[in-house]
Amino acid sequence: MSDVKNGEIISFINMKGGVGKTTLSIGVADYLANYHEEKKKILVIDVDPQFNATQALLDAYYKGDYFTDILPHEKTINKLFKPQVDFREGYASPSKESLIVSLTDNLDIICGDLNLVLANKSSDYTHVKRLRRFINDNQLRTIYDLIIIDCPPTLTIYTDSALIASDYYLIPNRIDRYSIIGISSLQKAIRNLTREEEKDLKCIGLVYTMREDTLSLKQEKMKASFEEKEDVEGIHVFTGYSCIVKDLQVGLQGPIPTKYKRSLEDIQVVSCELLSRLKGE
Repeated sequence: MSDVKNGEIISFINMKGGVGKTTLSIGVADYLANYHEEKKKILVIDVDPQFNATQALLDAYYKGDYFTDILPHEKTINKLFKPQVDFREGYASPSKESLIVSLTDNLDIICGDLNLVLANKSSDYTHVKRLRRFINDNQLRTIYDLIIIDCPPTLTIYTDSALIASDYYLIPNRIDRYSIIGISSLQKAIRNLTREEEKDLKCIGLVYTMREDTLSLKQEKMKASFEEKEDVEGIHVFTGYSCIVKDLQVGLQGPIPTKYKRSLEDIQVVSCELLSRLKGE
């Protein structure tokens, strides 16, 4: 039986920091790859210069050392955005073997890199399409069921690159009075990008993160007011959400939410709802 996939690509993104974006993205990736009854083949691409997703997943599953085995050999996302040295030679995408690090049988990662901050200083806008080209040249959609891109909360060349490569974007969001700021900025950026690139990029939905099971009256009003905003109206709000788990915040068993009972339950609900959304159910 053929094991050729038809993978889809989702950027986890919000223009506001501190919303639990990375925790949600690595939680969903880890759950679908290692806990779901039909284990999915997942690739995580870390384009956030803080590379927290990389540190968390390597800490949990990688036997080697990032600063010895990966960074010195340029086996990071930064390789895609390095300027060409000789313009007489055409650009060629790196091989998948030169970038992808295997973590488990079903979970791989393209590691983040602090040096990515330098990529945004490049004036060559063709770099913005390199991630999509890398995925296409290496036929990664045929290898993975899902490719999850963890994006930074800033508008950069590599944020654009992630969105151009994606089929969907998912918005993690906290319930607070400043929530709409990040969403408005994101929606405006995506409208501009999709218009410029003539690209169809769909919002798969919004997931509330770091929330209480029972909201106070004030939080309920804040949530209702937020969902009535023009930039939010029409976005699917997931029924699943991730709650505040103190042990996870402290990191007693590491930073991956699937290692904590309550967080695992939350991630399971969100992940299964995500799969249903992708199937159009």
